[in-house]
Amino acid sequence: MDEYRPVSFQEILESMPKDERLNLEERWKVLRVEEEFWNGLPESERNKRLEKPKVFYDPATDTLWLKNGRPMPRSCEIAKGQVTVFFEADIWYPSTVMVSGAYQLLGQFFCPDDAPVSDFLVVQYGENGLVEKFLHLDNLEINHENISDCLWINNGEPGFGHREFAEDLSVCFTEDYLTPTGILLTPAAELLTPVFSQAEASKPTRLV
Repeated sequence: MDEYRPVSFQEILESMPKDERLNLEERWKVLRVEEEFWNGLPESERNKRLEKPKVFYDPATDTLWLKNGRPMPRSCEIAKGQVTVFFEADIWYPSTVMVSGAYQLLGQFFCPDDAPVSDFLVVQYGENGLVEKFLHLDNLEINHENISDCLWINNGEPGFGHREFAEDLSVCFTEDYLTPTGILLTPAAELLTPVFSQAEASKPTRLV
């Protein structure tokens, strides 16, 4: 039996295909810059990533905002004209999600049971009170499951990783960790039902 010899990380790195190794090295550079950025902030600002998301809804424009309270000068759309992610100024790190036409898209998930729903909404019932709702549009997929209270909004592109920028609120990315593909929010109903119940009561709107 050959004697066991620990393999160093450097050996593992050198044995990787060149493209994979270069991609990994680029990711490390990004993470180092990000770590330096956060370490340079006051503790109160760093801790905003650990707090519950701040939820704002503008009924006049039917726009929902989910924020951690950090700056948001750069943006990238997940779904054109519908879901947009905003990022920190100095690093490619999310700070805000904006959903346009929010009542149209999400109200039917979180309004009272007697509220109108679109013909595109699919509801499935499982054991132990499980209820799953699905809305699949041309460029957007929205899923919610009541037991975990998890809301998933995605543009159909595969995700390879995510960044949590507030408590249980994450943005998912493609393999480059720069292009957002979706968001994940829990507890979704707890945060959004009051918003859309109020919108339903004050302004009936035809759902898509």
